[in-house]
Amino acid sequence: MKFKSASACIGLSLLSFSVSSFPRLVNSPQVLAQEVSSSCPLPSEIAITFLNSKCHEVKLKSPRIFYRYYSSSQNKYGRYLTTNKYKTNVEVIKNLALNQSWGNEATMIERVTLPAGTTTYQGIVGPQTPKGCYPGGAQQTFIQDSKDLNIKWSEGENIVVQKFTCP
Repeated sequence: MKFKSASACIGLSLLSFSVSSFPRLVNSPQVLAQEVSSSCPLPSEIAITFLNSKCHEVKLKSPRIFYRYYSSSQNKYGRYLTTNKYKTNVEVIKNLALNQSWGNEATMIERVTLPAGTTTYQGIVGPQTPKGCYPGGAQQTFIQDSKDLNIKWSEGENIVVQKFTCP
């Protein structure tokens, strides 16, 4: 009888481990268009937004200007920035791989000045699914704390809005 109890305990332990691991796969917040094999010193859910999960840490030696694209005042102060300046929202959506199911239509642009000493993580935007609609390829900068009081956020300005369609 002891053998059957031990087998049951082992079996239940394995089942428990499998079930506890399963929801992370099922409830994934996004469908990934590339594999995670990170050489980026950030958590995998952030590293995967960079092409091939590659980014490098850069501590700014002097203040530097970046751009942030958004369409809702709730998303104005985000952690993802770029050095690329675009004229239309469609360019932004494609090059920054802004899957439209996330709600960012990129109708506004703002200048963001990061102070000297800010630690940034820089690389290239990775694609989102479907790759044909959201290929990425632009420069991407990630900052840990967008609420840092030393960061200067400009007033947002409208950019040219075109209809974005994805087959």
